[in-house]
Amino acid sequence: MAVRRRDILAAAAGGAILAAGGRAQASVTATPGLRPGKPFAGQELKVLCVVASQFRAHEARLAAFTEQTGINVKYTFVPFASMRESLTAEMVGGGGDYDLAIAMDQWVASLNNLFDPIDDVVRAKSIPLDRWPEAHLRQGRVNNRLLGLPSRGHVQLLFYRRDLFEKHNLTPPATWEALVETGRTIQEKEPGMSGVAVPYGRGNGQNLMVWYNFLWGRGGALFDAQGQPAFNSAAGLQSVTDYVDLLRRHRITPPGAVSFVEQDAVNSMGQGNSAMLPVWWWVRSTLLNPQSSRLTEPQIGFAPMPSFAGQPRTTFTNTWVWGITRWSRRKDAAAELLAWIANPALEREVLLDPRESDVVAVMQPNLLDEAVNARFGGMHRFAAEGLARTQSITFGPEWPQISEALETAMSEAASGTRTVPDAFNAAAASVRRIVRRG
Repeated sequence: MAVRRRDILAAAAGGAILAAGGRAQASVTATPGLRPGKPFAGQELKVLCVVASQFRAHEARLAAFTEQTGINVKYTFVPFASMRESLTAEMVGGGGDYDLAIAMDQWVASLNNLFDPIDDVVRAKSIPLDRWPEAHLRQGRVNNRLLGLPSRGHVQLLFYRRDLFEKHNLTPPATWEALVETGRTIQEKEPGMSGVAVPYGRGNGQNLMVWYNFLWGRGGALFDAQGQPAFNSAAGLQSVTDYVDLLRRHRITPPGAVSFVEQDAVNSMGQGNSAMLPVWWWVRSTLLNPQSSRLTEPQIGFAPMPSFAGQPRTTFTNTWVWGITRWSRRKDAAAELLAWIANPALEREVLLDPRESDVVAVMQPNLLDEAVNARFGGMHRFAAEGLARTQSITFGPEWPQISEALETAMSEAASGTRTVPDAFNAAAASVRRIVRRG
């Protein structure tokens, strides 16, 4: 999407006004799809929301929504660790305490009774669904019904030490094969530094999140068309071997990586002990935080996640979707707020606000926006490249048990306590029992 210079200057001027004026006032005052005449003026909506700077920024801009609709909105923010419990309590209680709520992709299927389908709302508001990459959008669907619209989403990128790559005339690896060679070169030229930091230890499925890209890149899948395990196919087992080989065969990971969780891998790069890190894009702020990292911005580069030679880029996603609660007594007013949140102009405004540093964008126009990419060094264009053809996971109610079986198998394969086939064939047998029990 082309952005004119005067648009960039206007956005910067708006940001300066926000900074000078204390409470943010949105310049987005014309949201498509809102009903004219303020038919719901005076109503109050209650919103259940996870703590995130992006949503704090939305809350600070609610005056613009009230100006357009006459609707007042009250946000209740819940820490991530307590969010699922809060959503479950709302679903089980059925008291209609909240009108709009946000849920993480892995929870949507088990919380489907909390949300009303919004297919009719989307049509009535003329909200174009191609506004979102399909990898994000599909996470709001359960049984072919749309229960929520994406608003917060994370993708993976390959972070690397730009200063060392320039010093040794290296380019960011586009393939996993090239990553191995680059890692070896780094270790030869920078004694004591590992090539790449990745997690192999158990911890909420964190040792799986990079591996999914290996699986898809080898043409594998977690499940077949009948919903049965497919990750122990020939392609699946090869992908596990490829991933574990970074540690066991190529030895380009840090000492102790066999027990690393994600934060250990991030710390390894942040403390200057690893040259590459495939991880979520939000980690950028951690790597730039002097309280948690020794690195400075000129030292940090990022690129799309590698793929296998000849295969498309992929990225595992984490997606949060907004839905209208089933027991809301103000559903029409809630649909107005949903349309306001789904406006690309709101997301863009937050991204360009100089007081904000949250990189999150889930809408295609903003991922490709020139001003957004200028502010964040092209990060969002890389994200769009990974999202364009990536696969994603359909999270059923049994997913927590399935994930536990898979992460146990990965830990066993990485530690060598079981061979790759033994570990993942055993996991497949366990998952078949989980699926059969339902």
